[in-house]
Amino acid sequence: MACKRILLVIGVVAAASAGASGAPPPQPARIQADVVVTGFVPCNNGTSMRSGSAPGFPGALVQLQCTGEGAAGALAANATTDGKGWFRMAVNTTVAPSSVATSCSLVVDTPLAACNATLPATGALRSGLRLLVSMVFFPRGFSYVATSADDSPAA
Repeated sequence: MACKRILLVIGVVAAASAGASGAPPPQPARIQADVVVTGFVPCNNGTSMRSGSAPGFPGALVQLQCTGEGAAGALAANATTDGKGWFRMAVNTTVAPSSVATSCSLVVDTPLAACNATLPATGALRSGLRLLVSMVFFPRGFSYVATSADDSPAA
């Protein structure tokens, strides 16, 4: 019984001191941006959704590229994937969300061979964007695009 009273007194004193300090509890860091693009880059030429058959692509440079009226040059960013293939980039812009979804895409020029030697050493992964929530975009699905002979430098 005495132990319960002591615990009750300690709890009341702790609550009173916390309320008296007036300091709000620490908050997690917020992203200060108009647009956030986040997602997963697979180490294959399939989809952006993580699956057991598609490990993540660590250390890949993901570029947000925009074209078209109003979007060209107005929105560009990049991020590097973490050790599991996930990335997040925050961008400030005046472009409408509908323009981001229709005029921008994600490009990974880092060779696939960097994450798996059996995959091509040239080409890129490309994905359109889809609006996930509010101003948060996610890749539609990365597809492998081979480098054409016309894109290669002349010998």
